[in-house]
Amino acid sequence: MNEDKKIPFWKHIEELRKHVIHCLFAILISMIILMNNKNIIFDCIIFAPSKTDFITYRILKKVSDSFLGIHLNSVYFSFLHKNLEIQNRQIFGQFNIYIWTCFVGAIILSFPYVFYEFWKFVKPALSDEEKKYSIWILITITVLFLLGVFFGYFILCPFLIHFGYSFKVSDVPKNIFDLSDYISLIVHSVFSMGIIFLFPFFIFFLTKMELISHSFLRKYRKHAFLIMLVIASAITPGDILSTIIVLIPILILYQVSICISFYTNKNKKVS
Repeated sequence: MNEDKKIPFWKHIEELRKHVIHCLFAILISMIILMNNKNIIFDCIIFAPSKTDFITYRILKKVSDSFLGIHLNSVYFSFLHKNLEIQNRQIFGQFNIYIWTCFVGAIILSFPYVFYEFWKFVKPALSDEEKKYSIWILITITVLFLLGVFFGYFILCPFLIHFGYSFKVSDVPKNIFDLSDYISLIVHSVFSMGIIFLFPFFIFFLTKMELISHSFLRKYRKHAFLIMLVIASAITPGDILSTIIVLIPILILYQVSICISFYTNKNKKVS
């Protein structure tokens, strides 16, 4: 580290405070934008998976009818033959959900900028070589997070909704979903998958700090599989199909992380 980079600790705190304030302003502005577009956020995005014409259901119907030869009138493959019934049973339930959803949506929307502010904070401590590929790390993290969000919304959510809609202990009770439960399912699925898809970045970071290596990841692959299985089961309601759907990308990400760790160690030895 150069001499001009050595600054007092309180200067670091002051600099961190400035970046945190910028992040909070970005989240606040994103939240205001979302709150002013309530119809788009809820009718076109949040409640879209509760409708029979959602794109995932239409694709699954076409695939199963055309390639698998399965008619969707069967019990298991009847992907929402009618729109979900969603109810609110609290006086301020819709208002609270409105504020909470816009807040979480603002975090997701402003995530690239928030990470950019974090990158600006640590940038002075990076070497010239690290600064060259740091912008690619920023782009990669943004892409991985968005891929996780899209996977959670277009893949995981429909299967979770389908499972909750189709599973019945009896024909007597009707499946009428509570508003808070439905919103919680959407937010939890989307946000959790966005974080999970950042796994290769965490491995890269730990490898750079020499806290982990590709040989370690390969040696404990079986142990990691059990942990990933537990994570997939925790995210999903526990049915086999939903668990497999979540487990597959996690396994792929783990293998990608091994390759990232290998090339990171290799480049460090060369340098």
